[in-house]
Amino acid sequence: MSKRIFVTGTGTDVGKTYISGLLVKKLHQLDRTVAYYKAAMSGNQRDELGQLIPGDAVYIKEVSGIHQAVETMCPYVYEAALSPHLASRIEGNPLNMEVVLKGLKELEKDYNYVVMEGSGGILCPLLYDEEEIWLTDVLQAADLSCLLVADAGLGTINHVVLSAFYMSWIVILSATVQKAKTH
Repeated sequence: MSKRIFVTGTGTDVGKTYISGLLVKKLHQLDRTVAYYKAAMSGNQRDELGQLIPGDAVYIKEVSGIHQAVETMCPYVYEAALSPHLASRIEGNPLNMEVVLKGLKELEKDYNYVVMEGSGGILCPLLYDEEEIWLTDVLQAADLSCLLVADAGLGTINHVVLSAFYMSWIVILSATVQKAKTH
């Protein structure tokens, strides 16, 4: 079983990818086998052949020096610079939790460490159509520890406290549900 950490943030553009890159780079420098993973990535560009390029994955690969194939870093790549739930609806490629978890499990077979990055803030919906899938659902299903990233601007204390409070309640509710299932 690999050691895994989920890097989330108080919102978009707070530095999750930068911090994820630093973690992956440092572990790689320490000769650890480390992989990067992100369930859904939106706001990506197309190359000259029209293929979507997962920008965050390419950045992590370049900054860290890891040899992981970009194709294994993110199962859902969207062009629209919107929340994954909206981008997937527009592009007709809805996220499937089993696909996300399978990709993570595959990486865990080959890497001692996996750094998984969230999309947007902790309350980001990944799917909100025929079913609801939130980032917290991925956290619970994969049983991941978290690192919370925030910018250093006005309102940061509020954003951090609200995000941390919400995440702690998710842990409490999850433990309560698990306890109820065993009784």
